[in-house]
Amino acid sequence: MSFDDEWERAKARAMGDGPARMRLNQLVAAGGGSGGTLLARRDDLGRVGHAAYELHGGLRAAGGHAKVNSKAAGAELTTDHFATGAALTKVADTWQSQVDTLLEACAHISDHLDYSTKRYGDEDATIATGLHDVHKRLMTPSRIAEYYH
Repeated sequence: MSFDDEWERAKARAMGDGPARMRLNQLVAAGGGSGGTLLARRDDLGRVGHAAYELHGGLRAAGGHAKVNSKAAGAELTTDHFATGAALTKVADTWQSQVDTLLEACAHISDHLDYSTKRYGDEDATIATGLHDVHKRLMTPSRIAEYYH
């Protein structure tokens, strides 16, 4: 049984369940979509991951450059009894907190894309070396299930 036959059968079963029926996703009508195929190219993931890595490095270098001076100015103003001293210190602390959050997000994105690239590669290898019958046809779950009926 082909995938298209399985899909049509699943849609028919879903439509026949009355008011509590299940909604199945389906391919966008002609002229739209990507043909129903998830494409995750290593080079695309690599470029995005590299951009996140570069952003992380640049932000780490530039994001905290004003911290020392702002904190020193805040302390000096506070010592001189200016209310803006405490406010400037608070701004510097908040800024650093935001920079740290962005650094963590960039690292997370870069790490996740590295993981995704490896995982997609492993999945492709698994699919390419899938279980085949004696006629070299890929054994889909529905074809395997036919042997148990």
